[in-house]
Amino acid sequence: MAPPNEALPETTGWSDWQGSPKDVARWLFWVQLRGLVNPDRPDTLARFYPLWRAQYAVARRQRALMADEYRRWLGHADEALVSEAYRIAFRVHLEELLLGKLTPQNWPNWLTLEGRANLDAALARGKGAILVFPHAGNFMLMHAVMGLLGHAYTQYAARGMAPPEVARAHADVFANNRWRREARAAREENEDRLPIRFISLDTSVRELYRCLARNELVGIAFDGRIGQRWAKVPYLDRTALLNPGPWRLAASTGAALLPTFLECPEGAPNVCRFGEPIVGTDAAALQDAALAGAIEPWLRAHPEHYGIWLAHCRERAAVDDHPLFLDYAPDDRWKRWEG
Repeated sequence: MAPPNEALPETTGWSDWQGSPKDVARWLFWVQLRGLVNPDRPDTLARFYPLWRAQYAVARRQRALMADEYRRWLGHADEALVSEAYRIAFRVHLEELLLGKLTPQNWPNWLTLEGRANLDAALARGKGAILVFPHAGNFMLMHAVMGLLGHAYTQYAARGMAPPEVARAHADVFANNRWRREARAAREENEDRLPIRFISLDTSVRELYRCLARNELVGIAFDGRIGQRWAKVPYLDRTALLNPGPWRLAASTGAALLPTFLECPEGAPNVCRFGEPIVGTDAAALQDAALAGAIEPWLRAHPEHYGIWLAHCRERAAVDDHPLFLDYAPDDRWKRWEG
């Protein structure tokens, strides 16, 4: 999808406040609820977790898309799987309200780390490490904790509002009004309080090379929809368009790929699990080792963590020329990436 990094010109009239009930709810959540969250009291936030059922009840169209995505991937989509995906997604969003309030003292209330020896081993090589992960679970907490532990951490991510031409062409998905802009601004202001750095397409990729040369951490969600190059890849028993950037970056720098997984167990803190480092000089082999060897097996074991991202991408399939999966591409624009 086009990088959401440019806002439409702001207006000040009443019409700029006209938005859907969903836009207003988003504003109440990201702007108003944030002030009530206490990172030292997990029990307080946990009282809101059951509200996932309300989101599940009203998201009928999205639920149907999610169920279809599960059927295309797993061959089934029972109600328990879809509802669990909503439970996890709602909790993840609630806990993102904590980001600007986390400290070295209170972050263990929300996240535990497993496989830290793998992280240490990746950095011990002196060539940096690329934390490569799917959009599953609370990866924003992982970003925060890496910085709070003292690591120099740079996350490649889409930020800001959709470009004007994209917002106008797909107003149902990327409506631009004051509700949405203030919610986005509040969200990113909180992220900017973290001791990490975010970069996007407007920053040269050479900066990632410099980070790794300094033996720092770089985070990349391999299934993200921003990028300048796309490749057809077998993924989850379908054909996907994925950015080859992580594998090419690792191959050319010698940095270790570190598969990273975020689990959201009910009634317990999130778990960040680091897989074994993957090293090599062939981008195609690195991609296969990371996807088929580590990431896909984890996703098959934890499919409920991936449902909201599958539905999110499905809803935006017509926005650009690189839908996540080709079996729902609305036209043949994706063919520019063949060969």
